[in-house]
This record gives sequence, C-alpha cells and structure tokens, in this order.
Amino acid sequence: MTTPRSGTLVVKTVDATLDVVMRDQLRHLTTTSLAPVTVAAGDTGRLDRVAARERVPAHALALARDPSPARDLRALLELVGLMRRLRPETVVYGTPKATLLAGVAARLTGVPTRVQVLHGLRLETATGLARRLLVESERLSVLMSTHTLAVGHGLRRRCGELGLPIDRIDVVGAGSVVGTDVARATAIADDPALRASVRGRWGVDDDEFVIGFVGRVTRDKGVETLVRAVADVRDDGVPARLVLVGLDEGTELLDDDVQELLCGDWVTMTGNVDDPAEEYSGFDVFCLPSHREGLPTVVLEAWATRLPVVVSDCTGLADLVAHGATGLVVPVGDRRATGRALRAVATDPTLRRTIAHGGHRRATEDFDRRVVWDAFTRYVERARSERRRSRSSRA
Repeated sequence: MTTPRSGTLVVKTVDATLDVVMRDQLRHLTTTSLAPVTVAAGDTGRLDRVAARERVPAHALALARDPSPARDLRALLELVGLMRRLRPETVVYGTPKATLLAGVAARLTGVPTRVQVLHGLRLETATGLARRLLVESERLSVLMSTHTLAVGHGLRRRCGELGLPIDRIDVVGAGSVVGTDVARATAIADDPALRASVRGRWGVDDDEFVIGFVGRVTRDKGVETLVRAVADVRDDGVPARLVLVGLDEGTELLDDDVQELLCGDWVTMTGNVDDPAEEYSGFDVFCLPSHREGLPTVVLEAWATRLPVVVSDCTGLADLVAHGATGLVVPVGDRRATGRALRAVATDPTLRRTIAHGGHRRATEDFDRRVVWDAFTRYVERARSERRRSRSSRA
C-alpha cells in the first residue's frame, strides 16, 4: 500500500538562507496545516543549528552556489531519494540552483504541489548567450512548478517584459514571503546603549556619519558605486564612514580604485554576521545601490529600524521605495547621484526624519513578518487545495 503524501519540504541552496532569511518562519510553519515541515540545503556549518532552533528535521545536500556539475548531479540524486522517502505533498524551493534541481526532482517523483519562490532575476546582470540561457532557465523553472510566487510586484512586471509566462506568476499582498520583525527592530532602534556598543566595536567617532550596507559584498549589489559615492561625500567635507556587513563574494574582482578605497581607515568590513539585526543600530543611513533585486529584506529591516534609506532604481527597488517619502531613489550605477543623496540625508535632519518615519510606517503596515507569514501560508494552502481538486477531477 502506498503511503499517503503529507507535509512540506523546503529546499534552499545553502543553509545560510534558512538560518537568516527564514529565521523563526520555519518553526511557525510547523504550527500550520503545512506541517510536518522538513528542510534541505547545502551545509556550510549552520544546518544543525537551524534544525535545533526551528525544531524541524534537516537534510544536508551536496549543494553550493558556485557551478559544479558533479556536485549538482549528486544533489539532484539526493533530492530524488529524499522526496521518495518523505513523500511530501508540497515542495517549496527558491534560489536559482535549488529551484532548478528541486523542481526537476519534484517532477520526477510526482510531488503534486511544487511552489517556486522567485527572489530575483540573476539574468539582469548577464549579457549575450549567458543571458539567453538564464531566460530559458527561468522559463523552465516556472513551467516545472505548479505555482510561482514572486517576492515583489516589480519583479513580476519585469518577468512579463522578458517574455516569461506572467500568468503563472503571483505576488501576495505588498510582496515578500518573509517580511521583517518590526517589534524587534523598533526595540533595537530605541536602544541607545546598543547603538553605542555597536559603533564602539567599529571604532566610530561620535561625529562620524555611518553609511551602512548589509548583503553580499559584490559588484551586483552596487558596492563599487557605493564606495566611490562615499569617497565623494568625504571629499565634500562630510565625516562619513562606510560599514559593509556581509560575506565578501568578490572584492578582488572589483575595479582597482575601489579595492584601494576599501583599504581606507574610513571603511569597516565586518564579514559575515550570523544575525545582522543589531548592526543596523550603528548606522545613520542604509544604502543599497544594487543592480538587481527581487524585494530585498534588508530594506525592510532598515525601515523597521527607523533608518533613512538610499537605493537604486533597479528592479525590485524602484517600485518598493517612494522617492522623498520612504527613501531616496537614484539611478543604477550613478555614483554622483548616490553621493548627492547620501550627502542630503547627512546634512538635512528634516529629510532624514521624514523618510525614516515613512519607511517605518510602510514596514509596519505592509511587511510585519506575522502578516507576511500568514499570507504566504494561505497562498501555499490554496495551491495545495487547487492541486487536490485537480487530481480529484481527473480520478
């Protein structure tokens, strides 16, 4: 007799995504109709901690972000075996490599509900043949999935512009699938002792204006634009310090002038931080001049911590941040415009308060994590119900 399918398998490329982005959400899902919940990801040393904290079984996969055909094939076989053993009713996957491999494995093993979470479009910074291949890869991922959930309305719109099957792509509410912990972030913003401690750890002087960034330190995130813009702000007499919080994913590939600037005593690179929430307390402004996004949780976190934000007008940011109301928006790759915006925030307290208040209100109204979690759960539940009705009608 065949064991009935039940539960949900969540697949990500690496455990860091489960550890940071889905913190507490996995445990929440175990209290819903999607339970039992199991996770699978490449293990960089965090997977056991995730399993213990979230109270979910976890399975290590031979997955890594970097291309590796042999490892990827092994991970695919591991996923097929895992899905055959678990017999989940639903598989939820996101991040490019996990999407492709988990989508294929779920199709091969007959998982009825396959939900892709589309976090962004890597193809936006690719050119030529690589771009065409990535477009077709995204199309295949959508077609392999029974449901695709984009994290933002701008991302869905961009998919349509690229000719992807937009009728198969949904967005829930204002966007996001994880939201942000507004209560915790607000408490962090209201703790002057924490701010002093964090800034002291960085060696920041009292009069320095800290421009903060959280994310992968790489060209795609606009780090070259950011570093040059902060250098310009300093040249204009603003005592600015740049703090980069996140994993170094290619500073050696950045332009020579940027690498030299990164060695300046006005730059602090913290490296990877397991829980960056408290780091925001040391910032005076948050800047994300990215080249591509889906809907960046880091902006929601900055808003919730009552920080003014400066962002680029790339996909995922241009439609999220309202210029002059919830932040300042500048053209992608424009160091001068980025510098002017940062200088305006540094020198105009009224502007700073206005956009910080507007951003905090937006985070509270649209992106509090409990609201987003419930919306995401209802979406997956509806997807599951649709598939059940479809199977019943064919029986």
